[in-house]
Amino acid sequence: MAAQIRMTQEGAGRVCPASYSYSPSVFARPPEVVAEVLYVIGGLYGNRFALAEVERMAQCEESRAHLVFNGDFHWFDAAPDVFSLIENTVARHSALRGNVETEIASDDDRNGCGCAYPESVPDDDVERSNEILHVLRTVARETEAGGTPVRARLGALPMHLAAQVGDTRIGIVHGDARALAGWRFSHDSLHDARRSEPMGALFDAAEVDGFASTHTCLPALKVFDTDLGERFVINNGAAGMPNFRNTRYGVITRLATVPVPRSLTAARLYGADIAGVYVDAMAVRFDARAWNDEFAQLWPIGSAAHASYHRRIVEGPDFSIDDALGRAVPRGCESVLA
Repeated sequence: MAAQIRMTQEGAGRVCPASYSYSPSVFARPPEVVAEVLYVIGGLYGNRFALAEVERMAQCEESRAHLVFNGDFHWFDAAPDVFSLIENTVARHSALRGNVETEIASDDDRNGCGCAYPESVPDDDVERSNEILHVLRTVARETEAGGTPVRARLGALPMHLAAQVGDTRIGIVHGDARALAGWRFSHDSLHDARRSEPMGALFDAAEVDGFASTHTCLPALKVFDTDLGERFVINNGAAGMPNFRNTRYGVITRLATVPVPRSLTAARLYGADIAGVYVDAMAVRFDARAWNDEFAQLWPIGSAAHASYHRRIVEGPDFSIDDALGRAVPRGCESVLA
């Protein structure tokens, strides 16, 4: 997998394509998902060990857990057998396409990885992400050689879902309430006291009590006091990578009418009872040693993913739960990769 970085078109990986856009009002519709317990799994990133742990956690619930993969379930799975395992397992559940799945399905290189990275992410990291996407698209084509229409299936996935948990309506997105690769639900945007967007109006237009997102690779939870009552945004960060310094676990979002069962209380990281639903960030304690070995085989030293992600995978990012909850002193923009 070691290779020179391919130079992509200017703006690739930085620009949010117009085709990624939608209006908050699209969520004002009957729910596609109705559940008492809902897991939102964003940023699995091709980690099959995290996938197995999420399914094990779901089996521990006292009520049936409905799983929604809200994009970027592919990324590091750069081998046809691993890619197929991820694809076939996710296909048994509800799923959205993230920028990764959208660009795998496309033949157009102009969007690169489709991440719409902010300026805080270095150009070299953006180019490496574009290269990873190119590799994944090639793997998907190899998988299709066996007769499975993988890319067409990924391209047909929706960009958003409306869900209902008890009496609570939730918009499930990859990025934010306006774009598949939007960054308005990043931790620094959500906790920015200077944010100008009136959140009450956003929730009103969407007719939801909360949003569950991912995309930005770092988790966040923010509760808003609006004229309509408490509303929330929860971003799980990454299910398939560490999210906090000196940790090795991923994070998913649990939304439920009942609290976390006793068998899973050790996995609960933080959360609250908001707008009539339990909103919790849950640790996904996958087999880190097995995952590290597989990552090293798929993306050895010298490869794009190793350069961008290896340090985060073994050490975690420079980020804390206090950062996710907006309780830390702002330190500027953290890297979403390292």
